[in-house]
Amino acid sequence: MRPGGAVRILRRSPAMVPPLRLLAACATVAGLCAAAPSLPAVPGRPAPDADAIREVRRAPAAGHFTSARAVGHYLAARRQVIAGDLAAAAEELRLAVAYDDDSAELRAAHAEALALSGRLEAAEQEARRAVALEPGGRAASAAHVLLGRVLAARADQAAARRELSAAIAIESALAKAGERGDPEPWRLLSEVQLDAGDADGALATVEAAAAILEADGGAARELGRVLLGARDAARAERALRQATSLRRGDEEAWHLLAEAHRRLRRTAEALDDWLQVLRLDPDDPDALVGLGGLAIDGEDEAAAREWFGRLLRQPDLPVEPILNVGYAWLELHRGAEALEAARLGLARGFADVRLRLVEGLALQELRRWDESAAALQLVQSGAGEAWVSARQALAYALLRAGKPDEALAALEPALKARPGDPRLVSARALVLSRSGRSGEAVQLLRDVLAELERTGDRTSELYTALADALVAAGRPGEAVTELERAAKAHAGDQVIGYALGNAYEQAGRTAEAVTRMQAVLAAEPDHAEALNFLGYTWAEQGVRLPEAEVLVRRALRLAPRSGHMIDSLGWIRLRLGDTRGAVELLEEADQLIGPDPSVLDHLGDAYRAAARPADAVAAYRRALACVGEEPPAEQVALRAALERKLAELAGDRRPLAR
Repeated sequence: MRPGGAVRILRRSPAMVPPLRLLAACATVAGLCAAAPSLPAVPGRPAPDADAIREVRRAPAAGHFTSARAVGHYLAARRQVIAGDLAAAAEELRLAVAYDDDSAELRAAHAEALALSGRLEAAEQEARRAVALEPGGRAASAAHVLLGRVLAARADQAAARRELSAAIAIESALAKAGERGDPEPWRLLSEVQLDAGDADGALATVEAAAAILEADGGAARELGRVLLGARDAARAERALRQATSLRRGDEEAWHLLAEAHRRLRRTAEALDDWLQVLRLDPDDPDALVGLGGLAIDGEDEAAAREWFGRLLRQPDLPVEPILNVGYAWLELHRGAEALEAARLGLARGFADVRLRLVEGLALQELRRWDESAAALQLVQSGAGEAWVSARQALAYALLRAGKPDEALAALEPALKARPGDPRLVSARALVLSRSGRSGEAVQLLRDVLAELERTGDRTSELYTALADALVAAGRPGEAVTELERAAKAHAGDQVIGYALGNAYEQAGRTAEAVTRMQAVLAAEPDHAEALNFLGYTWAEQGVRLPEAEVLVRRALRLAPRSGHMIDSLGWIRLRLGDTRGAVELLEEADQLIGPDPSVLDHLGDAYRAAARPADAVAAYRRALACVGEEPPAEQVALRAALERKLAELAGDRRPLAR
């Protein structure tokens, strides 16, 4: 059983399993809820109706007369449920059963109240009494469902399946007799099967529910949701297609189907899904965000602006869609647009600290470091994950603003609260390295890694940070040694494997770097960074250029807005003699991630090849201005190369020979 499965089955959403739904299933009892003569009238409800009470007492589903006192306690229980006091509701139902111990419906309702208040053994006993009183009726079906949930919570899968199958048999017979079947047994059985790893069986169960219940797609929708949570997009898509075919108006199912298609990279189908949502609700915020995101993925910024603009013009928009727009623009490295979205939310009076986080990150994209720091300082310590992310971003903003001591101070409270958090430890190590204290960065990372290894916590990202710190300290050989040891201890961890490939390259062991990256791709064929690494390495060597281009284009399909990968493709096109294409790609890369010295170096070379010497000089000078961010060995080599190229251009404006 997957972690959390039992809890999910037992403590279902109130919208899916309303407490005490068992008696409420009887139509006459619904009318009775306002009619108990022994209880005070409820404001806004009709006056007590004695005829309705007498009708319930003669109801065939009950099979006998129901005591007026039992009815009163039942109604009191419903009021306790509304008030959120499940223990009191269970007590009221115990009294109802005491006045009418032959009522299967009351016993089933009592069983559910006991379960919801945590008394599972008593709930199981009461549910079995309900089944014994009326083996083939609706109350028995509900009792079997409850038993299935209790047994699943105990991880007794076989017994849970038996109980749920018994409920399905009852509901199937009722549906065959012309009554509306309850989809809950099928839904729960599919979850039990899924928790046991039987995804195909779960799909078969919801398909059977669709065939028997005809018009109910709820089970298929919920299975699709669970499968998406389990990252099984292919099976989720199958279930959600069934849900939408059964209920074309199920907006939630269309939302989930669009997400499944997005994960499967079936963009055209995801587009159709979101458009279907808009047909149902032209102002649906999720659909507008989804369509804007698809436009971004397709590099159609004009369409993205149109969809996002249509969303943000809505006057009563909640904060979540505004945040989603901000995040989408940040992924595209469009700081101005992300900043506009964040400030729109703030102007509308939302106090959500995540808007400040988006504002701060957007200002970083715009290289407005002091303003970014000011925004991020407003995210206070009670903001949970947003605060941790804000502290990490704040440290980076202060570092880039030339304030390393303030950056370190900004991290202190977060590190005190979460001493081993990889994001915060890596951020502190970066600040130390960039401020000339690489030795301290290395020691910090080694100390934290030793503690995390001892406790068995995940350490992959920190090994990458350690390697970076060692390279920054001019010790690439030690980075290789550390990562080789880590790779041996964590066989199969591709984060460490990729970091080791990078370390080999930094240490000048290019052949070993290529071999390691090929091993990463053998284990994880869609590792975009490894694909890009190989393609760029071969381009640097001037070998296997057509194959290098194929690899980098594959990487870009996985990460279409990666400036570094666009830079790799531009460099390959320049090596292949496509000067115009290279300039376009490298200008795009510079726009996305600039200023970056390596990208600007490549762009300068492309301008020289295109006989644009003035543009080349400007690119090289911009590159020189930010060389200091590279590792020491790279700084020396890159600075020398840029100065040589500028000297060449000063004395000879002929295009760069390739």
